[in-house]
Amino acid sequence: MQGENTSVERGIFIVLEGTDRSGKTLQSHNIYEYLTAKGRKCVKINFPDRSTSLGKTLDGYLKKSIKLAPEVSHLLFTANRWELHDYIKTNLQNGVDVVCDRYSFSGIAYSSGAIKLDFEWCKSREEGLISPDVVIFLDVNLGLSSGRSGFGGEIYENIQDQSNVYKAYQKFTNYSFWHSVNASQDPNVSL
Repeated sequence: MQGENTSVERGIFIVLEGTDRSGKTLQSHNIYEYLTAKGRKCVKINFPDRSTSLGKTLDGYLKKSIKLAPEVSHLLFTANRWELHDYIKTNLQNGVDVVCDRYSFSGIAYSSGAIKLDFEWCKSREEGLISPDVVIFLDVNLGLSSGRSGFGGEIYENIQDQSNVYKAYQKFTNYSFWHSVNASQDPNVSL
């Protein structure tokens, strides 16, 4: 019909970041539930996406059953994000909000912090991926998060690596869309 506005408002791309056991999965679920309760169309995704063939390889790497060279591991994590690039883009274009548990920032922080790859090299491999509208960094005391259920089961779940990853995350704090939130409280408290 002529004159009718058929444009769709772009969805919001929300990313939750933080060290291991900081509460990202729970809080991303809470944000998803909040948005859907408000009547917004919304999808929730996690990285790595362990359901793809690359994701299955990454799952084995994280669980210490597969060894990868440092550069290869970073490139595979990046490729895993590219596997969902069109899915994210299409949802956003169709007015669907995307809530993401980890994204490029995790890849850069873990690869440069835990396995000591060059920060700028890691960052350059992420170029072209969709930028989030907002990143919520769950800032948690590492002594607290290391005591949470399940800590230690994956390759970087140790205090030294987590401390180095935390330091690498701090390089993003000047980004305008980056918001740090104290996550040292009860993880069941919603943001």
